[in-house]
Amino acid sequence: MSPRVSVLLPVYNAAPYLAQAVQSVLDQTFTDFELLAHDDGSTDGSLAILQDFAARDARVVVTSEPNKGLIATLNGLIDRAQAELLARMDADDICLPDRFEKQVAWMQDHPETVMLGGATLLIDSAARPIGINVSPTDHDAIDARNLRGITAIDHPTVMMRKSAVASVDGYDPACETAEDIDLWLRLAEIGQLATMEDVLLKYRIHDQSISARQQDLQADTCRRACEAAWARRGIDGRFEYKPWRMENTRASRRDYFIQYGWRAWGAGFRGTWRHYALKALMTDPASAAAWKLLVFGLLRRPDRDS
Repeated sequence: MSPRVSVLLPVYNAAPYLAQAVQSVLDQTFTDFELLAHDDGSTDGSLAILQDFAARDARVVVTSEPNKGLIATLNGLIDRAQAELLARMDADDICLPDRFEKQVAWMQDHPETVMLGGATLLIDSAARPIGINVSPTDHDAIDARNLRGITAIDHPTVMMRKSAVASVDGYDPACETAEDIDLWLRLAEIGQLATMEDVLLKYRIHDQSISARQQDLQADTCRRACEAAWARRGIDGRFEYKPWRMENTRASRRDYFIQYGWRAWGAGFRGTWRHYALKALMTDPASAAAWKLLVFGLLRRPDRDS
C-alpha cells in the first residue's frame, strides 16, 4: 500500500545540519510516510549521510544526480511521490515530533484545503532560538499577503495535496528564488490555503549575507510572480516586497543582528539576545541602536530565560 505522506527533502551541501533534519522526520509520531531525499550534486558528504539513513530505515529513499537546482529537484520529487499528501522539508530545519500528525488530521478534516502551513520557531545556525514566526491562518489573509509579494507561509512547513499541485503544473522553473510564493498564488486559485497556529518546525536562518544584485533578482522574480497572478485574476495589485536577508554590507549585517536581538529579547531568549547584541556592537561599535539593545536588555530581564 502507498504511504499516506510523501516527504520531499531536497539536499545540496547540507552536511552540518542534515542528520538532525532527517532524524526529526524519522522521529515523527505519525509514521506512515516515505522520505524522498534527493541529493542535488552535493560535494560535502551529504549523500553519504542520506545513504546511511536509508540503510537503517526503509522509509528513506535516496536519489542523486548532478546539480540541477531546487525547482527541478522539487518537481522530480513530486513526480516520484506515492502519497497524495506532500510534506515539504528543508535539509537544515527541524520538525517538531507531532508535525505530521497534526497536519494529516487537519487535511483529513478540511478537504477544501490544498495547502497547509504552520508557525515556526526561528533558530540561527547554532540552533539558538530567536522567536516565534506566526503567519496568517485563514485563506483570504494568506492570499492577500502573497498577492503583495510578502510570503505568508514558511516553505518547509507546508503540506500539500499532490493532485492540486499537479493540476497547476508544480513549481515554475521561471520563478527561481520565488518558486514558493508563485505556487501558493496558483494553488489559491483552485482551493483553500490555511496555516495552523501550532509551531510545527524549527526554521533555521543563517548569518550568510547575499549581494544587492541577488536581492534585486529575488525581488524582480517575486514581482513577476505577483504580476502574473494579478493578470490571471484581473485585479490591480500593489507590490510590497521587503528584503528578508542581510546584504553584504556592515550596515545591513548590523541591522539584522539588532533585529534578531530584539526578537530574542521579546521572546525571552536571553542567551540569544546577548549573543546578537554583542555581535551588533562588534560589527558597528558606534551604533546607538546596538548600544540601546544591549543596555535595555541589561536593565530589564525578558519574560523567560534560555
